[in-house]
Amino acid sequence: MHIGMSVSSMISTRTLILTVLLVTVVGRVIESNDSVEKQMEKDDDFTKPEESIRKYIGPTVHHFATHSLCNHNQGKVRFFKALRNHFHNISDAMKISFVLDLCKRRDQMLIKWVQEIFDKDGDGHITLFEKEIYR
Repeated sequence: MHIGMSVSSMISTRTLILTVLLVTVVGRVIESNDSVEKQMEKDDDFTKPEESIRKYIGPTVHHFATHSLCNHNQGKVRFFKALRNHFHNISDAMKISFVLDLCKRRDQMLIKWVQEIFDKDGDGHITLFEKEIYR
């Protein structure tokens, strides 16, 4: 019965894994001579992953409009594609000139359009989900 590993090497591999696991657990127990309350306080010092995700809201609408959309040709194309849902029976040339004009002026009108199109939850920030909507 030779399947690739002999029985003795499988036993030694299992023994090695169990030994490493035991050393890790014992090391944790020996390391924490503190009481349970102190250990819980130490654990609270670490940032939980969901908290760190919530802290990153995303760029503001103004920053997203001026830096992500209007600074690059890909952003302008994305803005143009997003306008398909808002402009009907208007030629593509007119939409293109509208996007270029908004990006050239970079005023409140640009901010209002980007907010209406991209900021779905209305919080003034463009989240990662909202960035991906019109890709």
